[in-house]
Amino acid sequence: MTSNSRVDLRVPFVEKEDAKALGARWDSQKKLWYAPPGADLEHLERWVPKDARLPMFSVLSENVSASVSVAEESEKGISLTDLLSQVRGAIEERMPEAVWVRAEISELSGKNGNLYPKLTQRNEQGDILAQSKSVIWRSRAGAIHQKFMEATGEGLKPDIKILCLVKVRFDPLFGLDLIIEDVDPSYTVGDLAAKLARIREWLVREDLYGRNQGLPAPVEFVRVAVISPESSAGLGDFRRETDRLHQAGLCEFLFFGATFQGVNAPSSIRTAINEALAAHRQRPFDVLVIIRGGGSVTDLAWLNDLELARLVCLASIPVLTGIGHERDSTILDEVAHRRFDTPSKVALFIAATIRDNALAAASALAQIKLQVARILSRERTALATQADRLDVGVRSMIQQAEDDHRKFLAVVRTATHFQLREASQSLETGLVRLVDQAEQTLSEAEFTLRQSVESVTHRAQLQLGVQAAMIERAANAVALQATAKVEAVAAELEHCQAQMARDAGRWVKTARGDLEESLADVAGRAVATAEAAKKGVETYARIVVGLGPQATLSRGFSIVRDTADRPITSRAEALRNAEFTVQFHDGNVPVANRDFEGRPVS
Repeated sequence: MTSNSRVDLRVPFVEKEDAKALGARWDSQKKLWYAPPGADLEHLERWVPKDARLPMFSVLSENVSASVSVAEESEKGISLTDLLSQVRGAIEERMPEAVWVRAEISELSGKNGNLYPKLTQRNEQGDILAQSKSVIWRSRAGAIHQKFMEATGEGLKPDIKILCLVKVRFDPLFGLDLIIEDVDPSYTVGDLAAKLARIREWLVREDLYGRNQGLPAPVEFVRVAVISPESSAGLGDFRRETDRLHQAGLCEFLFFGATFQGVNAPSSIRTAINEALAAHRQRPFDVLVIIRGGGSVTDLAWLNDLELARLVCLASIPVLTGIGHERDSTILDEVAHRRFDTPSKVALFIAATIRDNALAAASALAQIKLQVARILSRERTALATQADRLDVGVRSMIQQAEDDHRKFLAVVRTATHFQLREASQSLETGLVRLVDQAEQTLSEAEFTLRQSVESVTHRAQLQLGVQAAMIERAANAVALQATAKVEAVAAELEHCQAQMARDAGRWVKTARGDLEESLADVAGRAVATAEAAKKGVETYARIVVGLGPQATLSRGFSIVRDTADRPITSRAEALRNAEFTVQFHDGNVPVANRDFEGRPVS
């Protein structure tokens, strides 16, 4: 149904794009929408004021009623238009106001500033129970996007649950649409928090929540497994710290790639963890590190998975996390042995531990050297003291033996003298015999005395030799041990100096490589920017071409021309032409003007 005159419309602000798409026009002077002459009012009927609708549709209603009566006599049922009109009327009557709806965004597209989310509802098994297309007009899209961004850190996107204020719209030609007027981001954040609480409750119930935290903390890092996205800024920050440790041979890092965003993120991370644990059984790791760059609340939500959390809790090695978000945490942060805010902080912790251990080892080495020097000094002093004591003892023993020898000789001489004198006094006749006996006794005494002296001297020399041999062996053993320890310390110091020199060379080389990579990255971005600009120009060119006259006619518009083939652009100008031609995309139609005012256009 069309009208030969302009019809003013009442179009809500949120529905202006719909009205424009159906042929409505905006009067900038009167600040209202209207249906131009010749517009299809059936599509615009819902915006026609009720006071203007009755006279306009009275004749039409009579004709329709008559047609329906005839149709009822000749055909069974009602037309599709009548059926859908009744559906639209029922919807407008039952749901005149917008309502809050809980749904999940399964798809999201945009065009000309408008957003077109596809809303779905699923059961616990993931089966779709309901779905509908919806639209956020560009007049509201910017505000809704900013509001959601401030609350969650990211705009609307697929696979998240939202609470939206929806106006139901049904059109017989375009079907059912949900007009989203507002979104409550607190529902999305609350849904994510509720899911996190349920996972935490399950882990506590299964006595798994603090299991990984109960493992012994690593005291040294020699071999580390790292799970992260294969190309992310967080991984680059982590490797800038750890590559130097790896190249210096201080710690070995093995990387396992995984997807950290999207519906496949939990299964991808579980696969990477299982691969790391299998490698751990072949050759143990000190820790398992899980890192990713910063992200929004909805991005982090993919890591809140019960099976993934169970796997981290049951890991046989400590798990360190550096998810890259200071404000919000995931269930992996809660159950890990230790969490860090960013991947860089995990790398700095590992490097600091290795550095502290090296400093402690150097300090211990200095203490060992000091103790060895003290022991050597003490042993030398003890050996010198013992040698002095042995020398004094031997000299004392020799002196005692000599004194005993002199005393024994004196005793023998005295006894012999008395015997000789008594023998001479009592038996002068046996002088010769007695003299012989005395000489024999003296000879035997001297022999005995020599043997005694030799025996004492021999025993003293033997004891002195044994003590000297013991002193020599002890001194040699201490000297060998001290020499070996000093040589080992010297070799280790030389090795450390050589290693530090090699490390310095490698660090300079690494810095030069980073600079070259940065220059190459800047060049690549410049080329990409130029290509993007070129594509933008081509896109605008295609849009300009698409706005040409023939393309406009193909979209349902027409051009009115006078007899001189000049375009007529206003009603006043049309009234001054008795005849004119209407141009459509498939041909022209001549029209006679019944309201011709007799003032032809010159």
